[in-house]
Amino acid sequence: MAEPPPYQRPPQVFISFYGNESRDNFIKYLVWGLRDERVNVFVDRAEANRRDIRNISTKIEESNIAVVIFSKRYTESEMCLNELQKMYEHVEQSNLKVIPVFYDVSISGVKNLEDEFGNHFEELREKYANDPLKILKWEDSLSSIVERTGLTSEDHGTGLGLVRAIVTAVKSELMDSERQNITKGQVFVLASAAVFICSLIVARLLCTDVKVYKAVKSLLGFPVLAGVLHQFYCLRTQPNR
Repeated sequence: MAEPPPYQRPPQVFISFYGNESRDNFIKYLVWGLRDERVNVFVDRAEANRRDIRNISTKIEESNIAVVIFSKRYTESEMCLNELQKMYEHVEQSNLKVIPVFYDVSISGVKNLEDEFGNHFEELREKYANDPLKILKWEDSLSSIVERTGLTSEDHGTGLGLVRAIVTAVKSELMDSERQNITKGQVFVLASAAVFICSLIVARLLCTDVKVYKAVKSLLGFPVLAGVLHQFYCLRTQPNR
């Protein structure tokens, strides 16, 4: 009887990049840096098969974070723009966090579609002149992702300094995600436990009579429960850095 395939944990981080431009150096060190920190990473290594957006979409859906490496030739790839569009959709649904990285390009150049980055996008605009909706979706995805807080090679260089900055940002986002993944059931259990312990201790301190003690304990439960639930709600909904 054949053994079942080993369990594979879904990727935590999806890396989107233009392969021919950065695969052999920067991306390799970035993947190593993330895996050294025990971060699960998905990188599409089959460049020839990258036209299958369905598989890529699944990997994006399974990820907690996407790192988008904007480089000079990123917009030369329709696949990269399709990935970006899919990421944008999941960001809008609050199912994904995106960290933009500006690798040897300026933020303004990407935002305003200037220089080589913009020239490649114009080529696609001409190619799909009869499909303006496709271009509009790509533009919306770009403008939204670019507005998010990111990292630049201008600040960190194009080598290990930028790799370390990305790894640090990813770890911070993952910690925030884990903190916010407290379920409603967990909140209720924690709140109930806090109410029980708090009301028990306070009522004991205030009352010696058994009947009075029971009444005070019950009355204390309502405000304490409300306070604890409020604190847990604030914990779950605290904005990301």
